[in-house]
Amino acid sequence: MTNYAPIVLFVYARPDHTRQTLEALALNPEARDSLLYVFCDGPANEATEETRARILQVRSIVREKSWCGEVRIVESEVNLGLAESIVNGVTKVVQKYGRVIVLEDDIALAPCALDYFNRALSMYENEERVFQVSGFMVKIPFRSKPTGFLRMTTSWGWATWSRAWQHYQSDGAELLRKVEARGRTEFDLDGASFHYEELSRNVSGDLKTWAVKWYASVFLANGLCLYPKKSILRNIGFDGSGENCESDSSDYFSNLPVAKRVRLSKCQAEEDLVYLKAMKKSFEYRLKVWTQTRFKDRLKRKLTKMFPALVGRS
Repeated sequence: MTNYAPIVLFVYARPDHTRQTLEALALNPEARDSLLYVFCDGPANEATEETRARILQVRSIVREKSWCGEVRIVESEVNLGLAESIVNGVTKVVQKYGRVIVLEDDIALAPCALDYFNRALSMYENEERVFQVSGFMVKIPFRSKPTGFLRMTTSWGWATWSRAWQHYQSDGAELLRKVEARGRTEFDLDGASFHYEELSRNVSGDLKTWAVKWYASVFLANGLCLYPKKSILRNIGFDGSGENCESDSSDYFSNLPVAKRVRLSKCQAEEDLVYLKAMKKSFEYRLKVWTQTRFKDRLKRKLTKMFPALVGRS
């Protein structure tokens, strides 16, 4: 086994997505020499028989072949939920190996992705202000730099180090208090995004996510996240099937260009204004589209949990 960073993949009950994610991962040349941890969450108490069957199908797919050089499967008998599963899994692996590449079951990597992640992890390993390597990027002008830094993190295929992950804080109320003291507008990308609202909903109990807490932890430590000019992945989960990804009929994200290779040369750790402008523009679009769809998707999921038989006949 080489010095490639271990990969952690979190799965639950989406067999088709899981298969696509694993097949895309296996197409990376570095996969054959990489260690893959697969964390399989258990069924919730209210899970239907159909959901339980899909959970078993996912676990069968994970065992179907050697997707990487070595595969270690961790199965939970109880339902931890996505947020707890990710925080626990990332903590376990990154503490042991010092670095980690993180995927969920709806992230299809490009064949160049593992090369990019591993080179960036080595390049910025000792750059204290760099907290994360992102695999995703929105539409950006053609003449932009090959990579750039932003204060914001993403959860769609990413990597980090133990020195950075140790800053992760799970106390949403404490994070919210500190963000308010630091500046809500700055946290919301100068007013363009809706991260403050997301963090507030975690505190109120309306939402249970980990990613906005990670971003807040990085933000409060003055950290930065490296982004590629073009994404090295596709998010295949915008069909309403995920816990936190709403449906999106516009195909905006599926039509984003995907890189064949990322030119990587070390640059100064400071926020790139061109990348920032592109991200702000993307949030304007996302706010418009998701406002129209996220309420419907959340209502459907709540009804499914409350009245599974009734919704199943609709």
